[in-house]
Amino acid sequence: MAIVEVLLNRVGINSLELSTDSVEVSVGTSLHVKIINYGAPTHATLKTEGAAYTNFTYENLYVEAESEIKIDILASANPGSFDMQVISGYGMRRSAFTINVIIPEPEEEKEAQKPEPVKKQKQKKTIQAPSINRTMIILINLVAPIVGFIVLLFWILAPSAVNNTVMAVILYIIMLAGIIITWRSVQ
Repeated sequence: MAIVEVLLNRVGINSLELSTDSVEVSVGTSLHVKIINYGAPTHATLKTEGAAYTNFTYENLYVEAESEIKIDILASANPGSFDMQVISGYGMRRSAFTINVIIPEPEEEKEAQKPEPVKKQKQKKTIQAPSINRTMIILINLVAPIVGFIVLLFWILAPSAVNNTVMAVILYIIMLAGIIITWRSVQ
């Protein structure tokens, strides 16, 4: 049974990792795609245009922790390959793996042949992010909005004590910092 694992939110918000670049599946069998979510519940989409090999075209999944989907390969399919796209983060992250459809050799021929050395499938290299507690990430992302709110309150409560231009620049810098922090956390 061929299995491909898809890891969501493991190294950051909306991160997407695949266990392999390609997988071999025999005609008339199934490929199992196991989706493991390490973060908040999210949507993941599987999509392919391999109509010559499978009846599967599209599936949008809501993944809380783990989900598995079975993709049947047609018994009438010819050898070849097609790509399966995995999309997460509302279209922000996309990755794909190749499904190589093969016709298995008859049992008699398998016994007569010498076993060949097993080739290792290429694993995608992933960059390990430092282990940061999920609560710590949320607190870091809340710093800029909280500081901005405090400055805004000060500006509203004591308008005569503060130069309006200076306060506008300070608020702009705090908002920019919040945008940068949010953008970096998505990567």
